[in-house]
Amino acid sequence: MTAFPVTPAGSRHRSAFVTVVAWLFLVLSAFAALGVLLEVLVLAITPAADVNRTLNSVAQDTAFTHLFPTPYLFILHHVHLYALIRLTWWALVLVASIGLLRRKEWARRTFVALLAIEIVRLIVGFVLSQSLMRSVAARIAPTSGRNQMPPGIGSGFALAGLFMVGVGAILLWLLFSFRSDRVRAEFAGTQRAV
Repeated sequence: MTAFPVTPAGSRHRSAFVTVVAWLFLVLSAFAALGVLLEVLVLAITPAADVNRTLNSVAQDTAFTHLFPTPYLFILHHVHLYALIRLTWWALVLVASIGLLRRKEWARRTFVALLAIEIVRLIVGFVLSQSLMRSVAARIAPTSGRNQMPPGIGSGFALAGLFMVGVGAILLWLLFSFRSDRVRAEFAGTQRAV
């Protein structure tokens, strides 16, 4: 009979699952935060008059902007605020990922909340983008000889839907995995006594 090694009572199990997910999100959020930081820096050093002139010229193109759902119009008119929100988002993901590597309970809870928010954002973004694409397709249809949507639009909708379902399923799986008793046990001894 084979004897299994017994771990001392004081040591905690560190699963490869949590470590791999934490490293993946750490790398992803670090690159994303650097990209958004570069965007914020470009917006900061570009004269405000140039940014405003460019945004106004885009906003005045009514053939283009009247197709936008309201959230996209808000982003168009508040580009600095949107960039700062994205920078804050990716910084939170980065901090939570580092906390996950260190097996901090606050990081697990933060990560679960960020996953839930991202799932909602994914669904809302999908609905808004489908609305935008339907508007564009309806605008293009009369210009075609048959008054129909151009070929490929339907398969584009289907592909976007399939991609959204896939990403959403992965995020949902991660959310439930990080709420499971097995993962919670890894973070059990990391809370401070009050």
